[in-house]
Amino acid sequence: MKAYLEITLLPDVDISLNFLLQKVYQALHLKFVEMKNENGLQPIGISFPKYDTEANTLGDKIRLFAPDISTLERFNAKQTLRKLSDYVHVTSIRDVPSNVKMFGCFQRLQLKTSNLRLARRKAKRENVDVEIALSKFIRHTEKRTTIPFVVVKSESNGEMFRLFIVYNAQANDNYVGGFGTYGLSSKSTVPIF
Repeated sequence: MKAYLEITLLPDVDISLNFLLQKVYQALHLKFVEMKNENGLQPIGISFPKYDTEANTLGDKIRLFAPDISTLERFNAKQTLRKLSDYVHVTSIRDVPSNVKMFGCFQRLQLKTSNLRLARRKAKRENVDVEIALSKFIRHTEKRTTIPFVVVKSESNGEMFRLFIVYNAQANDNYVGGFGTYGLSSKSTVPIF
């Protein structure tokens, strides 16, 4: 990754950080979808410089990384976030510092957390009532996590869900193979600085 830009979220008394993060991430996701190739991958990776698992937050900064300046120019973050311009600050495109030694993956973690969600899936698969399917999960303990997340709206079914994001440091391992439509990857890394 050779180029990046930084987005700073500017919440106020009327708009919380979480609500603003949701709106910004939704806009970024839609633009990532536009840029994906035939393999479903797109060239821009995302990082959260203030990611903190103990505080359970992604923070108020987002960095977008690309292999070159022209990719970020094509992405046009200021235009993508124009409706939120009062609540975000987008820097100009910059070169990634040459002395970066750390790289990391920001990846999605999908949990099967809710018994109701599991029951709905089971009911649909087995063509039974949700109540019947839910009764089979009475002894099942729901999994809970403190991993930071952002709430996003699925464009395919219109439902809201929590997109849990895990950060894995990779030390000197810089690998770029492409990113999903949320800017995340379990293999491709972004510079950490």
